[in-house]
Amino acid sequence: MPAIDSMPGRRPPRATTAVALIALAGCGSGASDTKASGTARDAKSAAAGASPDSGDASRAAALVHRAIDATFDQEYLRSTRRTKTEGTTTLRIAPGGGRAACEARSRKGSASLDFIVTASALYSRGSKEALELSPEGKADPVRVKVMADRWVKRGAAVSEAAGEMCEATTRRTWLEERIPSLGRLAEEKPRQQSVKVRERSATKITYERAGGPLEFCIAAEGSPLLLRVTYPATDLDESFSDFGKPFRVVAPSGAVSELRMAREVLAAQ
Repeated sequence: MPAIDSMPGRRPPRATTAVALIALAGCGSGASDTKASGTARDAKSAAAGASPDSGDASRAAALVHRAIDATFDQEYLRSTRRTKTEGTTTLRIAPGGGRAACEARSRKGSASLDFIVTASALYSRGSKEALELSPEGKADPVRVKVMADRWVKRGAAVSEAAGEMCEATTRRTWLEERIPSLGRLAEEKPRQQSVKVRERSATKITYERAGGPLEFCIAAEGSPLLLRVTYPATDLDESFSDFGKPFRVVAPSGAVSELRMAREVLAAQ
């Protein structure tokens, strides 16, 4: 479960913020469903060229590269990340002012964390079970009781770091750090097959590796979008959807500032 800095008014160091908001790191972003890394005809040609019988490693790696480009070139995108350590996180991203805005919902068992990053602020909300996992929650049950299931508007330092986590380059780096380099993949011979992913025709490219199979499911029609990637060796299981479907990221109603929350906690002691 991602940690959350639950001490109202505290301005955590940048590294701590990055860990606390891991639900916002990784996953894709970018421009339109048909723009990206080539035309629909090019995508079909690439998929056909890297057929199950061809064993063309370099062509398969090129298709993977095109799929990553196309996916992270989406302005609107939903990703779902499943990990053993953090549980399941659903992230939606959209343009917002001068930077990307996003929403994240993390769940692990009964614990839950929600984040909303607008163009100007970060809002967070934790369930009682999630807040109890934090050092502050363990030391101060009253704090947990006051803060549970309430939206808090975070301080400027935290908001700045969170905004960076909504950026396409940040989330692309998160993914690429968990898979072999595309240069390495170009030297390996994958297995390919035609599959369906959420009723969508796809090409499944499987690399057999010591840590378990690395699998990419790539849309076989239209832009070669990455629909899902899994790799047990790095606890990677992420799927992408809602490519280019617009939505708004708005501040939650009833959110209180960290200062006000701190005062409420003190008053309840």
